Amino acid sequence: MSSDLFFIGIDGGGTKCRARLEDVDGNVLGEGVSGPANIMRDSDLAKASIVDAINIAISNAGNANAFEQISLSQCVVGAGLAGANIESAKQQFEQWQHPFHSLHVLSDLHAACVGAHNGNPGAAIIIGTGSSGTMWQGESFQDVGGHGFPIGDKASGAWLGLKAVQHTLLCLDELEEKDELAAEVCNALQSSCTQEIVAKCAEFNTHHYAALVERMLPLLYTKQNKVTALFEEGAVYIERMAKRLLANHNHCLAMIGGLSNVYSAYFSESIKARLVPCKATPQQGAIYHAKAAFNHKEGEK
Repeated sequence: MSSDLFFIGIDGGGTKCRARLEDVDGNVLGEGVSGPANIMRDSDLAKASIVDAINIAISNAGNANAFEQISLSQCVVGAGLAGANIESAKQQFEQWQHPFHSLHVLSDLHAACVGAHNGNPGAAIIIGTGSSGTMWQGESFQDVGGHGFPIGDKASGAWLGLKAVQHTLLCLDELEEKDELAAEVCNALQSSCTQEIVAKCAEFNTHHYAALVERMLPLLYTKQNKVTALFEEGAVYIERMAKRLLANHNHCLAMIGGLSNVYSAYFSESIKARLVPCKATPQQGAIYHAKAAFNHKEGEK
């Protein structure tokens, strides 16, 4: 493998895009973070976020001249992206005339699962801005959920935030009793006027709703009724997903994402017994995929 090449692993979600830069020997050189990278929701924004994150990783490579020394055309990119589980979105994205040496796309969920188990069989659930689960059998993935917000992604940060806004509007219409959750949402949105809140939410994306979870977590820990009920509803869904993925085999489960520790606490003892920490990051999983695809293509020459 040419020493002039570098490998980039991308973990692109609904809120952030993370990049990891490695040399051919697997030494990490730099990392970068940029904006959202959901290719089904906004493909152009995802492309911009990917390039930004990679440029930041290159500039952070520990050498003042690293950005000049490493060009995008030297980068073999493995991109684990939200929305890539939808084949039509993936195919359209792969038409991109990108500036890299090569680009190998898979879903953010699949990259996370491969990384979590170091390429070995196992299950993973991502629960952050969105929610989805998969089982890697060694040759194929079996997915559950991941249908996208608002029709899917139950229990996710976006789902929780949306439920909080809906509850707040009911409170402001005096159809439910006003409580701490409604007050927190009003503070976050800087309004207690239903029309203003509706107008603001008309411009919201998943990460806007997910940002409200920051306001909800303290209320969860103080056992505020509505917040507790929402998280318990989400936990039931995540438990069902875990049981579906783990049925009929002895593989382990890795939980990934900002809400993973919150929901893991709700699991039954049988599911908790099969939880394992992630062995590597989604970015490393994406690099694993890129190297496999790159080597396969080189082997065909």
